[in-house]
Amino acid sequence: MNDRIEERNLSLAFGPESSGDSPEERAKTSKLRFVRGQLQLARYSGNATGRVLEATEALELFGWSALLKVGEDGSMPLISSAQEPAHTLKRRREELGLSYENLKRKTKVPVNTIKAAETPGARTPIRILEKLAQAMALDEQVLGMVPDAGRDASLGVRLREMGDSNSNQGFTAHTVLQFAEAAWIVDRQVSIQKRLSEIAPSCLTSLPYPDPDYSYPTYKQGYRLARKTRQLLDLDDEEPVESVRKVIEDQFGLPLVQESMTRKLAGATLANGAIRGIMVNEAGSNTNVWVRRMTLCHELGHLLWDPDDKLKKVTVDTYADLEQSDREQDRDIAEIRANAFAVAFLAPALAVERIYERCNDPTSVVSAVMSKFGISATAAKHHVRNVTGLNTASVRNSDLPTPEPHLIAMENLTLDYFPVKSVPSSRRGKFAWNVAKAQQLGLISLDSAESYLGCDANSLTEDALRIILELR
Repeated sequence: MNDRIEERNLSLAFGPESSGDSPEERAKTSKLRFVRGQLQLARYSGNATGRVLEATEALELFGWSALLKVGEDGSMPLISSAQEPAHTLKRRREELGLSYENLKRKTKVPVNTIKAAETPGARTPIRILEKLAQAMALDEQVLGMVPDAGRDASLGVRLREMGDSNSNQGFTAHTVLQFAEAAWIVDRQVSIQKRLSEIAPSCLTSLPYPDPDYSYPTYKQGYRLARKTRQLLDLDDEEPVESVRKVIEDQFGLPLVQESMTRKLAGATLANGAIRGIMVNEAGSNTNVWVRRMTLCHELGHLLWDPDDKLKKVTVDTYADLEQSDREQDRDIAEIRANAFAVAFLAPALAVERIYERCNDPTSVVSAVMSKFGISATAAKHHVRNVTGLNTASVRNSDLPTPEPHLIAMENLTLDYFPVKSVPSSRRGKFAWNVAKAQQLGLISLDSAESYLGCDANSLTEDALRIILELR
């Protein structure tokens, strides 16, 4: 009797054409789709205007009992309180120190609509609520259902500090919102990767444990950790790193957000809850791919090896910070170690010494190190001087090489050749690949993929998603 009832319930929730003995199996074979609005979850019909969800997606988000309820009653209420989601949205905006105009400029949502979304009892289209939540690092999937919607309060405090005009950084509200959106991307990417990893491994290399050793001389600890990281990746001392982007995204499975930001900023590490990611600026000196590789490696050194007590929820590095030598001791020890890690990870000291033995003319040595290992002129001059004692101060940048086109393509491929131009650069790269893969496997709907990628309505197609998958 129980088996017959269970079979009836499974068919009720997922349709009689579905097959399998569990909700998970039924969801994978179901032809039904669901739609989520501000107030309820229901079966999808052709005229529904809410967020369309695949059966597997709805099961993951709302659970078996909710889908059974929809099957029995036609819909299920989602709002946990009459104050939600208004209370959560207003609290988060004020926590970040944002005005209505700030949020309007970022999301293109009119001020009156934002105010309505913050008014208890008011009805707001779910797509508008999603935009606001994503912009402020809230989990739009549970907005209204779960108080605070996955809000990381300490991240909010840190972002507000960054936007404070009295702080040393004094970033604008626009920059604060860029970091907040990046935090949302980091969290969403990891959640999608977790689901994909149930089907196939999402990365090749397990993350190491943080290392608390910053003992003097700190640069040597950076060199040690660089050697350890290269060993994890099975790279010998002479082997160049072909693509830092692929090391970060594919081999370590870490979120990487690339965005055009204020020109003084080089990169940052950020955390949303327990999830860490890397953010790199497309503007400024990072337009030189060799500089960007150094920036990426500096942030990778922070993310892989720094304990939580050395990093805040957002740790920002400027170009001026990254251009300093790792032998300058009047700096934060975490920054010294990350600088040393970056240059030694890309260009191991033993390999630099071998180049010096072959050609000890300063310009020739610096040029050879830059060309072989793909590092910036400033980094190469510091590194050659520190490792060999050679005076590189007189080496002129005009006499040094520039990056080869193939290297630029390796680091820029997923940005420059992205098929849907309305997708912001921050949501391209491995994040977009994960979204496309999840949609291809039926884990999310095309409608959800469009929301995650932040593109114009109806601009995403199955063909575009296939191209995204080919960009790796």
